[in-house]
Amino acid sequence: MANEDLIAVNDFCTYHRIEYTFLTSLEEAGLVRFTRINETPYIAHEHLQALEKMTRLHRELDVNIPGIEVIIHMLDHMQEMQQSITALQNKLRFYDEL
Repeated sequence: MANEDLIAVNDFCTYHRIEYTFLTSLEEAGLVRFTRINETPYIAHEHLQALEKMTRLHRELDVNIPGIEVIIHMLDHMQEMQQSITALQNKLRFYDEL
């Protein structure tokens, strides 16, 4: 992974006006994983959208870490279910066309 694809956790905290301890709590809960280079934690660019979603849940809706964990797992499960529904619909279309 190129260093250009990484954002320093401190920069993220400053930009979003969020405490560093919030992000470390998310990491401890297994909701986010940081890349460490020379003891400095970084966020991979592909994880940025999910981390921003968790930050908004916390700041705008005052959801705590366990609540964020539940919401994220439920959203992941709903996405898996939607993919299954789409696959089943595609199979039904195939058999309807026969």
